[in-house]
Amino acid sequence: MKNILIVVIGNTGNESESLRQSLEAFGYFVATSYVGRPNDFIAILNGQIPFDPDCIILSCHGDDGRIVMPPVGEDVYQPDEPRGNFTAMEVDHHLSVHDKLILNLGCTTGNSDLANAFSKQNTYIAPCDYVEGNAALYFAISLFYEISKADTSLQVAFEVAKAHDNETSLFHIF
Repeated sequence: MKNILIVVIGNTGNESESLRQSLEAFGYFVATSYVGRPNDFIAILNGQIPFDPDCIILSCHGDDGRIVMPPVGEDVYQPDEPRGNFTAMEVDHHLSVHDKLILNLGCTTGNSDLANAFSKQNTYIAPCDYVEGNAALYFAISLFYEISKADTSLQVAFEVAKAHDNETSLFHIF
């Protein structure tokens, strides 16, 4: 795994920049895509990405098992563009990327319905409850540090990253 796409959905502070700097220091190629409207996210779910990443990291907020979308004025939406937060139903309908590691840093995005939608053809990692933001960042950096070691499997890297404390233990692999 060498190519990573960080997808920034909404205001997550400097999480994406911190991730990018750390992952590049570990030797990964990292690109960043900013989601300003629901159709931007749909394009990514559909695989309309400028390169073929091994991993997609969703730097976002989650609430009640949904991905929180940035607010858009009603007059800005395009015809048939979804309104509101993304549920498992929207992900299931639009997701066509496969054989990827998808790491979702948003709270509660490890909810069983959303996890099932993402993990049908991908490996999916996400927190199953409300995780402290710095813990999510730490989990991601720890996971990819461990993966960057030549002889560390994803499962071992996941277990190491998850074992740090009660917050990082909220992450699950699907």
